[in-house]
Amino acid sequence: MKHVKAISEGSGLSILEQLQNRGIFLPADCGGNGTCGKCLIRFVKNPPEPTPKEKKFVSEKNLEQGWRLACETRLEGEFEIEFDQSEDEIVAQTEFQIRNGSDVPEEEPEDAGGEGTMIAVDIGTTTVAASLVDTAQNKVLDTRTCINHQRSFGADVISRIKASNEGDKEKLKSLIREDLAELTRRLGQDPETIRTVISGNTTMQHLLEGLSCETLGVAPYTPVDISLHEDGPFTLLPGISTYVGADIVSGIIACGMDQSDEVCILIDLGTNGEMAIGNKDRILVASTAAGPAFEGGNITCGVAGIPGAISSVEINDGTVTFETIGGKEPVGLCGTGVLEVMYELLKEELVDETGCMDEEYFDDGFPVSDAVVFTEKDVREVQLAKSAIRAGAETLIKEYGVDYGQVRALYLAGGFGQKINLKKAAGIGLLPEELLERTEAVGNSSLAGAVLYAKNPAARERFVRVSDKAEEVSLTGNPFFNDLYMEHMMFE
Repeated sequence: MKHVKAISEGSGLSILEQLQNRGIFLPADCGGNGTCGKCLIRFVKNPPEPTPKEKKFVSEKNLEQGWRLACETRLEGEFEIEFDQSEDEIVAQTEFQIRNGSDVPEEEPEDAGGEGTMIAVDIGTTTVAASLVDTAQNKVLDTRTCINHQRSFGADVISRIKASNEGDKEKLKSLIREDLAELTRRLGQDPETIRTVISGNTTMQHLLEGLSCETLGVAPYTPVDISLHEDGPFTLLPGISTYVGADIVSGIIACGMDQSDEVCILIDLGTNGEMAIGNKDRILVASTAAGPAFEGGNITCGVAGIPGAISSVEINDGTVTFETIGGKEPVGLCGTGVLEVMYELLKEELVDETGCMDEEYFDDGFPVSDAVVFTEKDVREVQLAKSAIRAGAETLIKEYGVDYGQVRALYLAGGFGQKINLKKAAGIGLLPEELLERTEAVGNSSLAGAVLYAKNPAARERFVRVSDKAEEVSLTGNPFFNDLYMEHMMFE
């Protein structure tokens, strides 16, 4: 537990905002709107009267012990609080595969041992991963990760866009640049001089550069810049649109889709549900608002991938067994835990095909452990997320003019995609049964693309070609997508 004793800044600022001003960042999935219940702090003495929102999200016992929500608490004078900072222990996904001859040759060149180094970075909404690449020997020397401290402004890109547009643009820019500088120093390099290749979604790149996000959140959703370009020591990889960014371009190239004769699918199982289908002749892309449920966001007891997060669950005749990250005491459910609880509740018929939880658990939720419950609201979050992803993928397949039998491979990108139980993912209807034997987790394909670019500058043309030639399929108002979305809200 971290301890803070301070004098309030006043001016109507919440404790959450005051901590942010001090460089202390609590989880705030809702962006500080008092609707997620995650920014918990405990007053060591003289706790203020709880607000109605605190009474909703904080148990009576915890309220009596002095626990409050930092975003709801505004006070004058001195205060003394403590809080958990376990989110700083989130470990980003760094494993990746570069497939189908996409990489440059792995054998060392004759002049190996040169001084050329670059850093390749994936900026995710939750975490940041950076790899030090020896460009002379064509290999990754080291990789470091950290939490994206913009997370305290919200778990998803919409929250970050809102925060930027409401006056926090420079603060968001400063946060991510300091995260990158710290990772660079941990890699033993000078952040002012080393060349750095940046991959990530369009919003993350805009926030990095301090570009206006005014047009990202309103139709027709026009980005300021998604081209391949330089910004000081940074090379920013190109995107395709506001909601299909450089991370998907990187994934397409790392998986070799742009060089393949056969049709493949790439799905990033993150908040934006970005996906692509195609081969060397044609690529279609789309994005669907899946929400952060599969990253632990908007889930009652959801957490990121921290020590103690429940990551695997079995339920048999009412008996629950689970595994946690690091074997620690359970503190919440990460994305894989959310998926597995959902599957197990369906298997045990404690949730029906419409998503209605058994009457015994409808009001208070199903107890996964003494401190962790899964509620009816959480079931709805999973329904929304899995339906958006499944309907988006099937819409792309239809638009491309193929069927499941003509798809050679389905690549799942991201940390959640790397670790999910494929059988259980199909069991809740997230993935099609027909493609399970051809489904492959490829890890952090966004980082893979950045590494590939750092290793092989000749790949530049591939990035430009994919970003220019890929066709985006709008799912907004698409009648086929809408019909599938409603259909897949049901559990199979």
